[in-house]
Amino acid sequence: MTNREELIQELEQAPDDVVESVLDFFHRLKATGKTHPLAKFAGILSDAEAEELKRAVATECRQVDVNEW
Repeated sequence: MTNREELIQELEQAPDDVVESVLDFFHRLKATGKTHPLAKFAGILSDAEAEELKRAVATECRQVDVNEW
């Protein structure tokens, strides 16, 4: 069974409120994927690279030198 077939099968058995939520999510996903300029960068970092970047930002970018001004 393909993912599409499995999704259709799940949706056929789901209550209307769940179907509405999934449809809303799908519409937002389509709109964001086409128009957001940063969407092409989603998922390009590995988990390790993302953690390293987060650590660098936390340690290097959040420092304020009050005597600098």
